[in-house]
Amino acid sequence: MLTLEEYVAKRKKEDGLNEFDMDSRLENLRICNNYVFEFFNQYLESIDVDERTVLNDERLRKYKNQLNNFSPEIQDWLVNIYDEYEQHLNKSIINFLKKDELFFLYHTEYEFRSLSYDCYADLIKRSPFIKGNAENIFKFIKEYHLLESQRIMDLSSVFITEEVNNWVEKTWMKYKVSLVAFAFDWIIRFYDNEDLWPAKHKSKNKEDYIEYEYDIKQKSNLFNMNYFYRRVSSKPFLKGKKQYLEILLMYFWVNEISGDEEGYWDEYVTKVLK
Repeated sequence: MLTLEEYVAKRKKEDGLNEFDMDSRLENLRICNNYVFEFFNQYLESIDVDERTVLNDERLRKYKNQLNNFSPEIQDWLVNIYDEYEQHLNKSIINFLKKDELFFLYHTEYEFRSLSYDCYADLIKRSPFIKGNAENIFKFIKEYHLLESQRIMDLSSVFITEEVNNWVEKTWMKYKVSLVAFAFDWIIRFYDNEDLWPAKHKSKNKEDYIEYEYDIKQKSNLFNMNYFYRRVSSKPFLKGKKQYLEILLMYFWVNEISGDEEGYWDEYVTKVLK
């Protein structure tokens, strides 16, 4: 960006103006006044527009980089919405999806389609500009489900037994459902919501900072599985696999939540895998 003095000097050079020509001093005064007018009313305005464009491009690039795992179609859709409406629509959709405790077990077109309709109906109340974007929301949800499931699978190195691990792997390969992702997500939800803890599973905590701790040595309905299992037990990869799912939940509880100071994990696995 040029200063006023630099701009006037540049224009003088371009026009070949000689300010020492006394015979042309009135004309030179008029021309120099025009230079000042141009500087404030044209040059600065054009610079401002250019800078806004550069900054906006940088803003959009940064946002697009956050979406680089999604398909180009979804990236362009979200970036265009952000450019026009200043909203991170992807975050709004993800916040809605986080309310669904069975999200990581979805695998059918019907489940994703139904979820996308519910999401669309919820978001359009606050963001009417998404009208007509139901299909893109559906595509985003499917892509996010795959990406987030894969991310958690990659982060979690779980080995229990060959049989259990084969079940997890085959489910992922055939249905693109991460049982690891679901188990991890459910355990976090369960820990954060004591209302899900059956009364007889609560034991008084010896520490002062929390009132109860969860008793993992209970014999039935561990981690309140009955609350959700009946809704998903007909899924081909879960039918007859309640015990395996309980094992995954126990694994994440002792490894991510409570620790296993008493060595209960080995005792538990020995009992349930006889």
